[in-house]
Amino acid sequence: MHGSGSLKFGLLCSLILVLCSPAFAVVELGQSVGEFSILDARDNALVVTTSPKRAAIAILFLSARSDAVDESLETINRLYRKHRRLGVVYLGICSNGVETADELGIFARNRGLIFTIYRDPKATVAGKLGIAAVPSVALIDSNGRLVHRGGLESKAGVLAFDAAVTDKVTPRGEGAAIKPSPIAQPGEKREEADLYGALSFSSELVFERIPGAAVYHCSTIAEAANGDLLCLWYGGSYESADDQTLFLARRLPGKRIWQTPQALIKGPEPLPGNGVIFVDGHKRVWIVWCRMEDARPLGRGQGWDNCRLMARVSNDHGMTWSDDTEFLDDTLRAVPRNPPVYLATGDLVLPLEAIVNGVEGSIFLIGSEGGMRWRQGGFTPGGSQPTLVQRNDQSLFALMRKAPRLTQIESLDGGETWSEAVPSVLRNPDAGITMTRLANGHVVAVFNDSESSRTPLSIARSLDEGRTWETPLHLESNPGEYSYPCVIQTSDAKVHVTYTYRRYAIKHVELNEEWLKYIERPN
Repeated sequence: MHGSGSLKFGLLCSLILVLCSPAFAVVELGQSVGEFSILDARDNALVVTTSPKRAAIAILFLSARSDAVDESLETINRLYRKHRRLGVVYLGICSNGVETADELGIFARNRGLIFTIYRDPKATVAGKLGIAAVPSVALIDSNGRLVHRGGLESKAGVLAFDAAVTDKVTPRGEGAAIKPSPIAQPGEKREEADLYGALSFSSELVFERIPGAAVYHCSTIAEAANGDLLCLWYGGSYESADDQTLFLARRLPGKRIWQTPQALIKGPEPLPGNGVIFVDGHKRVWIVWCRMEDARPLGRGQGWDNCRLMARVSNDHGMTWSDDTEFLDDTLRAVPRNPPVYLATGDLVLPLEAIVNGVEGSIFLIGSEGGMRWRQGGFTPGGSQPTLVQRNDQSLFALMRKAPRLTQIESLDGGETWSEAVPSVLRNPDAGITMTRLANGHVVAVFNDSESSRTPLSIARSLDEGRTWETPLHLESNPGEYSYPCVIQTSDAKVHVTYTYRRYAIKHVELNEEWLKYIERPN
């Protein structure tokens, strides 16, 4: 497996060294390299020497301005993770006089390199080691001998550099880099892409205590047209109590603290249940809520199968409201849970839990012209409390609450009719769920990733519009109830989730998509 030198690589090397560098005594394979000097980030000289404590030193000749280097970074990172466990020290060197320490540092951090790139502005080290192109590598063994130099090409599936390391640095021949970039021609400075981004994550309780209420549940969240965040939920002495109240809290743009919650609709006359807050196609804020119709007193958790839909609208971002009116059809018995999706046609589709002809399931209401007029769409008995997104092909995809797996359905006609429900891969203990489509087309779902418990509360991302899902991440995993989430993406691309926090409060989490994507920074 001993490599052989490339004639073209050698000629290129010799030509550049003759034209661009002072006279060097090029170290040949098997010869001692000796010590050499490079510049650190502060332009201080760093003298590099070999040591028996190091199995080898791998010198990677790189540039932040080379497409060939970009194409090799995945290979370099993979080999480094392998070789560092064998005691090999990686050392990056940039051998031109135009790339600054700052430029190289940004490049290394953004590309996830976990070794330093030093500067060799006069190409002294490159000339000494016979390197004329990037990416290239020179391997020096613990005795200070040059035992390999060349590119990162693969022959018969074997990288000569990797073979030199894993074969206890037996001398290897030279090799040609794949589409090399000459060291003497670094090219123009480029806008550096950050492959790992920056994580954003914060959380807080929307409130700690509200006088006259003890437990809280079933929150939803919306962004008003003026940028305010609006959070709606119900609370009272217990679920279905006479004093059950719909509360609204507001968070102003740029603020971290929510304003004091406002009691909007107080029981017992009328007795409000779940509500959902959203903005229609005309920038009006809606609250669609369910009025519990059964005779009081109700037992804890009773009354949900006889709820009449009501609605109120605000034209000033939720500051003032219209009177409450019956929403759509006074014969419909339904409970809201998730906000509607805004279709490419301009219609809204509002998902509801409903009882139709004595059968419990999910129904979808269609608001034409951005929510100006509403009508009933399709009904399915395959699950409850649906949440939905629109796919690129304009079809609708919905998940529904059901144990032990969420069920899923599709609509090809804007919510008028739906496919038969089938189990999804996502677990559920028969608890509320939520889903939204991000601006880039990715889909995010929040649910209890369990078949029997309302903890953990998890969030998962789909890159193919709900057909497959990444491994869920936990927002909450302690004992207790963390449930009934609502998720939206705001105009600044942040993802916001509100949910029931142990029935003591409503919690709000704000994060960016990078938090879902990048699990661990290279280190």
